[in-house]
Amino acid sequence: IKNMNINKYSLTLTSLSVSAILLILAYVLEVIFNLAPCDLCIKQRAIHFMIVLISIIHFSCVKLNYNFKFISKLIILLWLLSLVMSIYHYGIEQNIWLGFTECSSKISFNNDTLKNLLSKDPIRCQDVNFKILNLSLAGWNGLISFSVLILLVYMLFISKKNKYEK
Repeated sequence: IKNMNINKYSLTLTSLSVSAILLILAYVLEVIFNLAPCDLCIKQRAIHFMIVLISIIHFSCVKLNYNFKFISKLIILLWLLSLVMSIYHYGIEQNIWLGFTECSSKISFNNDTLKNLLSKDPIRCQDVNFKILNLSLAGWNGLISFSVLILLVYMLFISKKNKYEK
């Protein structure tokens, strides 16, 4: 990676493409394989939608030569948030810690039980419905988010270093 050629679109296109691919895969698994997402899965998707949106805005700013440096830092921050959410979700799946009440199945039976059950998402965050190479989708999202985060920070560092050397 030492002689990596970083152009002004590298950070944006990397972020945009990886996040878009993750979203497409999530929806393919949901629609074709009937894997309903839990509450945390939906929140992780929301982060990736924000990454896609901010990446498109950043791409437009770079294309128009607007210098909004904070947008690239915002993209990196969103990838960090994706990583944190993935680790949190994976920890719930592995019973390392408990999730929020909407992620658990602790049901208190009383007169309003049916009404409460119908108003809640039936998919529990600790249930792993799909694994690839013995790792849940939350685990994969964490690994990918960590890798992309490191790559984007490196790209930002190299692009700043190249500006100072010129």
